[in-house]
Amino acid sequence: MRLALVLFFAVAAFAEPRLLTSPADLDRIQRLAKTAPWAAEAVRRIVAAAGEWPQSHVRKYGLTEWAIPPEGGGWSHAYVCPEHGARLAEHGNRNVCPIDGKDYHGYPIDNVVYSHRNVDNADAARNLGLAYRLTGNAGYAEKARRILNAYAAIYPKWPIHDNNNRLDTRTGARAMSQTLSEASWLVPLAFGYDLVRDTMSAAERERFERDLLRNAAAVIRRNDAGKSNWQSWHNAALLAVGLLIADQELVHLALDGKGGFKFQVREGITPDGPWHEGAWGYHFFALQPLLLTREMAVRAGIALPEATALKRMFDAPLLCVFPDGTLPNFNDSGYTNLNDEARWFEIGYRLFGDARYLTIANAGTRGMESLLWGADPLPATGATPPLTSALLPGAGVAILRAEGSDHTVAIKFGEHGGGHGHFDKLSFISYAGGRRIAADPGTQAYAAKTHATWDKTTIAHNTISVDEQQQAAATGKLLEWTPGAAGTTIRLSAGPVYPGVEIERTLIHTAAYTLDIVDVRSTDGRPHTFDWIHHAFGPLSTDLPLAPYTELPASNGYQHLTNAKAAVVSDEWQARFGAERVWMRAAPDTLVVTGEGLGPDLRVPVPFVMARRRGTAARFIVLYDPSGRLKTFPALPPVK
Repeated sequence: MRLALVLFFAVAAFAEPRLLTSPADLDRIQRLAKTAPWAAEAVRRIVAAAGEWPQSHVRKYGLTEWAIPPEGGGWSHAYVCPEHGARLAEHGNRNVCPIDGKDYHGYPIDNVVYSHRNVDNADAARNLGLAYRLTGNAGYAEKARRILNAYAAIYPKWPIHDNNNRLDTRTGARAMSQTLSEASWLVPLAFGYDLVRDTMSAAERERFERDLLRNAAAVIRRNDAGKSNWQSWHNAALLAVGLLIADQELVHLALDGKGGFKFQVREGITPDGPWHEGAWGYHFFALQPLLLTREMAVRAGIALPEATALKRMFDAPLLCVFPDGTLPNFNDSGYTNLNDEARWFEIGYRLFGDARYLTIANAGTRGMESLLWGADPLPATGATPPLTSALLPGAGVAILRAEGSDHTVAIKFGEHGGGHGHFDKLSFISYAGGRRIAADPGTQAYAAKTHATWDKTTIAHNTISVDEQQQAAATGKLLEWTPGAAGTTIRLSAGPVYPGVEIERTLIHTAAYTLDIVDVRSTDGRPHTFDWIHHAFGPLSTDLPLAPYTELPASNGYQHLTNAKAAVVSDEWQARFGAERVWMRAAPDTLVVTGEGLGPDLRVPVPFVMARRRGTAARFIVLYDPSGRLKTFPALPPVK
């Protein structure tokens, strides 16, 4: 690799860009735009945006003129209504709560807007540089220089501050409030510099490289984030700077260092392909810097055979997708729609030639990423392979399907997921009849109060809570996996989530129903309280003789279970969530509680039903009937 770096650094002093695009790339784009309408339109959009800047920026943020923000940015997750926890909506210089319409200002809200402005400025520098290279219009380069010079002048003066506005902490940054955000801001800014630096004076280049690039790299490298999406972005930023300023130490750190690219793809990608944090949003968030790092290395003549591991990251979502194109919103993730990731699957097709990616790649609007790193040409969509049950034991995820039906269940049992994990081992979500049924709260903004008090809690998920406490962070165990076209069985252990208690869950899944058998056993000889809970979309109804219930605790997520009503039953009972019927077999002295919890959208409550039993053991036998039309309870399997 050292010889390749020497050769790269030897030519890097010349004017031609080399970081994330090269003269050959630009020539190819020019030719493509003459023959391919989509490419011509993509170039037109880039050039049009360049022509509208900075007026577009001024209008977007309600400014009187374009300027760098007056101070460094804030944490994006703090952009929430302090009262309701909902993300604010940005309208010019107004930050509006979607629930009551109130406009919020001051720290930390305004500082999040400063982060938004910094990100937009970095993207504008990149896009202006592309417009300059694609048209030869020096006016676009002049605009990009305005951005670059402004940041070079202010960047060293901004203090290092973190998400809580503490100074000089390891995770803090200057333009943003954390090194993760600083790195993702720096990459497009460095890309823009690479595209226009031949138009800058020697003094301008020296100042930008010294006061911004070197300075930002020093800020970022202070924070060794280990196996994480953070470090993956750190690596992309450090590699960009290292290649631009001919710093071999930074290049080595980004690729071969303790937490470098090679470490991330080896340790961060599970053997099955999902990113180790167990959240599909972070899966694609981590994939982006890994792909950018690969593209930069290739243009620098650096071989990265380890990048073949990225194929697993493209393959895994194809196994786990729901029929509507979304992925399970486990852990700190919302509903990730594969069609929204089309640009990355197009790059994946170019790298690996897997025709399965084409359906997704063709679903998106081809734009900048397609021009720079996409497939040329991109074939039309081929035959889409049928969705079947899938087990990803390394990631700890299973997808249960049945031939000829969209009835789908996703269950999680793997490692906790680090800081983005939820305490919900053996939780599942479901889909049938063209809609989501069993619900997971996913995640709110991390500064929202309910993120810690609800999103991550055990009782917010379709699993088992013991003694009204949280599960511990643990890794479950696969005990049985029997897939089939007509039905699939999985049996799992939750692992050591509660001291003195063992939990096993068996799901038998068919097109018509899912049979759920949960066994909870005391291993310490003591009686415990076992809460089975099911959250599902759709209006809840039941024939049980319910009465108001006020005995739920005010902690561990239970405080968010509202409008509670309860009845004690010893017979079989049923409840409906819209069309779906939940049918539980009889057991003595079962307390059944109904009510509402919080959903992925805090404005829309999601109903729940909970069955509580107390003793040294309990078995919950439940039938989920998505159509609500089954007449009899299916036969139970032999007791294991």
